[in-house]
Amino acid sequence: MTVFADADVLYDILGGFFSDRVRWTDEAHLIHQVGGPIAFIFERPAAQICWVPETASVEAGESSGSVAPFRLVFGPTGPTPLLTFRQDGDTAHRFWLGLLDLQQALARQQVRAQGPLSRAMKLLPHLDAIYPLYAEYLTSQGHGDLLPPAAGPRP
Repeated sequence: MTVFADADVLYDILGGFFSDRVRWTDEAHLIHQVGGPIAFIFERPAAQICWVPETASVEAGESSGSVAPFRLVFGPTGPTPLLTFRQDGDTAHRFWLGLLDLQQALARQQVRAQGPLSRAMKLLPHLDAIYPLYAEYLTSQGHGDLLPPAAGPRP
């Protein structure tokens, strides 16, 4: 069974997480280091979310507060992405939980990237601050059942 039953559930959960939590983190301003839109294209279920940098927030020197450093576009109607990550919904879910190493996932073709990947790889260390927010978001939205079971104590 997949984590996201259909595109609407994926947009509700991942889209909500990106919109309500990720855009407002101190790390969100780092998207501008990529140099353009980042598209997440999902298979199983078929969906697409694009992070589009907001230049006004950078010019104003804002990294959080009233103006988010990027906006979201749902579906394939967004701008042409500079960088694209293609994966299935379950892989994305594991990634945002911090359970999937991106470099290994790329090597195993669980995630397929197009564009200047070296720019995105510079952002990876900053994601450590975001991973816990996904589990918190799932719990706060009544989706705690999507969290993996906690590891018990070792004998």
